[in-house]
Amino acid sequence: MKKKLPTVIMICLLLTMVFFMITLSQEVIESVGFSISIWKDNLFPTLFPFFVVSNLLMNYGFVDMMGVVFRYPMQKYFHLPGECGFVLAASLFSGFPSGAKYASDLVQKKKITTQQAERLLTFTHYSNPLFILGMIGNVLLHHKVVGVFILIAHVVSGLFVGFLWNYRYPSTFPISHDKQEHQPQKTFGEYLTTSIFDSLNTMFLLLGIVTMFLIVTTIINHIFTLPPLFQVFLSGILEMTQGVKLASSLCYPEIIKVLLMTGIISFGGFSVHAQVLSIISSQKIKYNSFLLARIFHALLAVIFVFIFYIIYDCL
Repeated sequence: MKKKLPTVIMICLLLTMVFFMITLSQEVIESVGFSISIWKDNLFPTLFPFFVVSNLLMNYGFVDMMGVVFRYPMQKYFHLPGECGFVLAASLFSGFPSGAKYASDLVQKKKITTQQAERLLTFTHYSNPLFILGMIGNVLLHHKVVGVFILIAHVVSGLFVGFLWNYRYPSTFPISHDKQEHQPQKTFGEYLTTSIFDSLNTMFLLLGIVTMFLIVTTIINHIFTLPPLFQVFLSGILEMTQGVKLASSLCYPEIIKVLLMTGIISFGGFSVHAQVLSIISSQKIKYNSFLLARIFHALLAVIFVFIFYIIYDCL
């Protein structure tokens, strides 16, 4: 009976969700439309080109070149192979969940171990800089400088988490590679076709996860009447974009909005966590370290952005 209890609970939750999807059909349709607009306007333009090009670069051995360039800083400060520098650079420019995808790809290509991938994911999870500077800084807060503060705090705190997390591990790199392994064995057209299909599969997976989490958030917000601050917190924990949007509409001082947005972005929301989990599960990369790192990431980012904001306000 105990083994069947989780299944029964899940069935009940899903049936409850179906009921509210029917009774709140208009709200659900609007949330689906909102998720599609997020995917179309933000995720697809910023992630899809990076996914395709990065996949091609991996097939042509660019990761090994990056490994040579980043060997010293990655081994010195994070105790990881130099190839991990490619994942760090790509995650900073393209945003999450690209770090999870590239880390998973490196494990699949046997360039790093699953344990190294787990540690790599602790500090390669960043929001797209254009989203922070453009959407949050310019559109939601109407304050470009504050957008810069949020971005700096978000990145610095993530790197700090990675440094602290990985420093207790020894600098051992057990995987060695045959140089001939990375020579192209297919034509460019074949690599391009494979990269496009692989990237599209990932993008549609992200669309589905974002949509389902927005539906759940919409249902919860209509079932429970929560104070605005708690509603922002709950929405941000579940789906980052909606949480940030709600935070910007609060009738609170700007510093409160900035702290909330920074924490939400750095944690990422369980919608993004589900995207990461769906990507890394195929390579049996564990999720626990990633979750703990995101909690520390959010706390440190809030502290850093508070310090930046206070210093700027005093000048």
